[in-house]
Amino acid sequence: MLDVRIGHTALTWNYFDAPERLADAIRDCAALGYAGTETWGGTCDWWARERPGELRKVLADHGVVMACLFQFGDWIDRSAAGALINDAQRWATALKELGGEILMLVPGERRDDPPYSLDEFKRMAETMNRVGRAARGAGAMAAMHPHWGTMAESRLEIDVLLEHLDPAAVGFAPDTGQIAKGGADPMPVIERWAERVRHVHMKDLSPRWAEMRKAGVPRRSPEGYAELGQGVLDHRPLIQILDRANYSGWLMAELDETSRPAREAAQLSKDYITGPLGLKMLAR
Repeated sequence: MLDVRIGHTALTWNYFDAPERLADAIRDCAALGYAGTETWGGTCDWWARERPGELRKVLADHGVVMACLFQFGDWIDRSAAGALINDAQRWATALKELGGEILMLVPGERRDDPPYSLDEFKRMAETMNRVGRAARGAGAMAAMHPHWGTMAESRLEIDVLLEHLDPAAVGFAPDTGQIAKGGADPMPVIERWAERVRHVHMKDLSPRWAEMRKAGVPRRSPEGYAELGQGVLDHRPLIQILDRANYSGWLMAELDETSRPAREAAQLSKDYITGPLGLKMLAR
């Protein structure tokens, strides 16, 4: 049986607009039995600046781990590398204090005309490798996160980037919904790179996605997803793939936005995890 910890990301609590709402996400995740959550590194900075020491206390009071912080930026601009490395070191240190260990690296915004060159993919990998080594030095593990509307949207782009990343510095943090939204079946992608997987997002794709995309959706839009079990993706093969690879990290339920209250949406995903997927919400 797959031995993993199960969490839920905090995006649907809208912490980008109001960082203090991260406390609501932590409270609701704990009440539903999720063992961890995750947020953007910048939100962690806000708490450290505005409410020093409180984030660690809120997590401890509710028995929840900050499993992951994510980082995005312009990975092909060499002049940005220093700031990215500094952020990675600071956030990796914060992660260690908050009980987590994954620094998730999100590729930069997509450009279609002209498309990115192989040299630019190599440059992005070089910077991610440097950030990954810095994170490792501070006690965290970096992992690349494919994302619709970025340089790593399609299966080819994901493969090219992973082929140029140093496995010792940067692992793979697949997201089933993001990969599907980019036009690929996520299961073969994850199976190919299963030995490199260090963190997993489970996200469902809306049955209306094809219609929505045809109508026009902004790049990096949160639209087009669904609570687990409410969309078109069957995640049971994912569990089998990860089990064969002896994966033992985090499985994070995720939804970028919802028309439901955040806790209600997280409950629906939990019902799918403990029902069709047959997983137990493990003790924290």
